[in-house]
Amino acid sequence: MKLLAIAMIRGYQRFISPYKGFRCAHAHLHQGPSCSHAILEIVKADGLYHGYHAIRLRMADCKQAYQTLQRSHKLNGSNKGKKRKEKDKWYDCCDPSIACDAWSCGKSKHCDLPDLPCDCWP
Repeated sequence: MKLLAIAMIRGYQRFISPYKGFRCAHAHLHQGPSCSHAILEIVKADGLYHGYHAIRLRMADCKQAYQTLQRSHKLNGSNKGKKRKEKDKWYDCCDPSIACDAWSCGKSKHCDLPDLPCDCWP
């Protein structure tokens, strides 16, 4: 199970992450490793089962970083109408439990989650 999780994370990092059009909010705000890199290290060290709690904590931290970035954009007045969509492409809320799925999102569509505006894959 551990090797499968590592292979899936590395596949995501190589084939999906470079093309998705936004950056992990935690990595952007704290200038550290992305969530996928941090989770890869957790899985390598503790395995998927024993590292589950640490993975959930990282996802919660990333969600908090996303909300902090959203608030700072609103305070700076840079969050105006349609321009918001273009400016927010460099970070994402990261939490896979709230992300868009392929069936509900088409090209340039957004999630139907009013309080969590995550972009779908481009």
